[in-house]
Amino acid sequence: MVGPGSATQLSERHDAVAEFLKAGGHLVALGWTQADAEALLPFKVTSRSAERIAAVFEPPGVASPLAGIGPADVHCRDPRVIPLITVGARPVGGGVVAVATNANVVFCQLGPWQFNYVHNYGPKRTFRRTAFLVNRLLANLGVRGQTPLLERWASASRRTGSLA
Repeated sequence: MVGPGSATQLSERHDAVAEFLKAGGHLVALGWTQADAEALLPFKVTSRSAERIAAVFEPPGVASPLAGIGPADVHCRDPRVIPLITVGARPVGGGVVAVATNANVVFCQLGPWQFNYVHNYGPKRTFRRTAFLVNRLLANLGVRGQTPLLERWASASRRTGSLA
């Protein structure tokens, strides 16, 4: 996963990114600008800035890196101008998410950090849905999250002799 501003930090790694993708590696481009794409990708991707609110699209297939993602996950309850993917990847939801046609790259133009709900509670649902969106994309590409929940239950049952 590579986030916004990556062009300045990783531009010298362009060849390494190209080799990684050529070898079958997966990349989630999160909140990228046109400069990020040009600096890091071995293929051309174009975006255009536009206001993003809602999108309607068919459910992606189970083999898609977008499986399990729906319109509610990209619905922006705090409209803003973001770079939407238009060329170089198959846009979904107007370009708020996109899948590259020639590499294992998924673009997601909404990030949870973009929605500060501390002083305005309205965007909290958008924050939660975009957090789910990013989590689902990573899980679809094979990133496994770990939780100590089961281990804690197991250790509690050993200490007390039961789960109750």
